[in-house]
Amino acid sequence: MPECNNRDCASAIIVTNSSRNFGNPSFAVTRALECGFIKYGQNILEIGSGNLRNSSYIIKNIDRVGVSAYEIMSTVQKYASAYNTFRKKGGIILHSFPNGLIYDAIVCTFVLETVCPQAKRTFLLKKIRQRLKSDGILVASFRGVSGVIGTEYKECSKKEGWLTPLHTFIKPYTIKEADSLLKSCGFTKIVFLQDYRVNTPRNIHLVAI
Repeated sequence: MPECNNRDCASAIIVTNSSRNFGNPSFAVTRALECGFIKYGQNILEIGSGNLRNSSYIIKNIDRVGVSAYEIMSTVQKYASAYNTFRKKGGIILHSFPNGLIYDAIVCTFVLETVCPQAKRTFLLKKIRQRLKSDGILVASFRGVSGVIGTEYKECSKKEGWLTPLHTFIKPYTIKEADSLLKSCGFTKIVFLQDYRVNTPRNIHLVAI
């Protein structure tokens, strides 16, 4: 997987800090269930599952669904209690991705924009597309340009995005940029889950097919 060649900058990033202990699932996930994109009997994977707010919500609200979660070990340890409960409810925790399985849906919310550099993001997205069925979907959320607010963000030396006070990386997206990124990685149709009236909303929620 491609890595940033600015080793000083990369070594300062604390990836686990990107995961926040939100109580509610992402809007993209709740909306995907309401619209029938995520449904009964599917095999679903969440990448960057954090505190499992999305995966746990899916297990609770959809019958006969298989849900797997992939997350780095430091984040799994950070939310150990949530992962133990997830296992008991039938959830599967993966220790590597990609793997040999194919999924009906992959969930990845507020994760891709924390991945640096761009080459690594596109690498991950292409692997996601490969691990989906031909009619499979990606349910995704991105931080929008107007959602990155504050005076303490510093532009990274490669101009890839911004370094945050929490020692994380963020590359906010516009509607057009998110659409272009996904289509460049093999997705052919993008369905936005809100009626965006500007190109630079605070958050972007979508389904990619």
